[in-house]
Amino acid sequence: MLLLRSVMAVLCAAFLALSYSVPAQAADSPPIIEGFGCTFLEGQGFDDLDKAIDFYKAQLPKIESPELQKMGSVLWVPYRGTVNADFVWINTNMTLNEWGKSSVAYDSSKEGQAADEKFFDVAKCNSGLATNETLFQTDDQFTDEVLIQSFRCQLHPGKTVADTDAAIAAWKPVFAKAVKATNASSLVMRRLPLVSGSGYDLTYAVIWDDAAAYAEATTAFQADPDSAESDRLFTEAHRCDSAMFKARIVVPWED
Repeated sequence: MLLLRSVMAVLCAAFLALSYSVPAQAADSPPIIEGFGCTFLEGQGFDDLDKAIDFYKAQLPKIESPELQKMGSVLWVPYRGTVNADFVWINTNMTLNEWGKSSVAYDSSKEGQAADEKFFDVAKCNSGLATNETLFQTDDQFTDEVLIQSFRCQLHPGKTVADTDAAIAAWKPVFAKAVKATNASSLVMRRLPLVSGSGYDLTYAVIWDDAAAYAEATTAFQADPDSAESDRLFTEAHRCDSAMFKARIVVPWED
C-alpha cells in the first residue's frame, strides 16, 4: 500500500479526521496501524513529497474500496532525537481484515499503482504493521498538527508485555493527574508489532498539542513522588529509545 509497503516498527500512532481520538473498531481484530519509515532519494525533498501526496490524494476517491476510503494517513517529521528516517507515514483506522481488503484494492488498481510510482521516485521506505492500543485519552480534540513523543522498546531478558501492564497501571493515575492539573490534551498508545524487522518488541506514542503542553505536563508528572514507582517498573520491564516528531494529517479518516 502507499509508499513501498515495506516501517521501522518505529512508533507509529493513529489519528482521525481532524481530531486524534480513537473510535470503536469492528470486532474482527484490535485496531492496527501501518507505518513507513522513509528516506529521500538523492535530490528529493519535502516539496517533491508534497507533490506525490497531492497525486495520491487525488487517486484515492477513484478506488472502489469502503475500507480504503475510511483509512486515514498522518505524516511525521523528526523534531528532536536521533531518527533514521526523513519522515514517517502512518495509515490508521483499520482492523487487520480491513487492512487486507484495502491493500488488495489499492495494489490491484491502476490508480494505486500510479500513486506508488510517484512515491517510489521520491523516497525509499521500510514498513511494518502493529496493533494499536489506547492507554490514555483526554476528551479534548487535537488540531491537525501535533507534537509526538515516540518510544521504541526492547524487553529485558525474562520480561514480557505483562510486565509493561504493571508499569502502565502504576503510571496511568499519576499521568492523568498531571495532565488534568496542567489542562493539557494528550493521547497515549502502545503498539505491538505484527510485521516488523526493527528489532523492537513494542512501541509507545504520546500525542500533545505542542511542545509547551508536553513540557508543562511532563514537569508536573516528574514532580509527583508517585511517578517514581511507574518509572521503576518501566525501567525493569524494558529499555526504550525516544524521539520527538511534528505531525500533520494528510488524509482525514472516517468512522
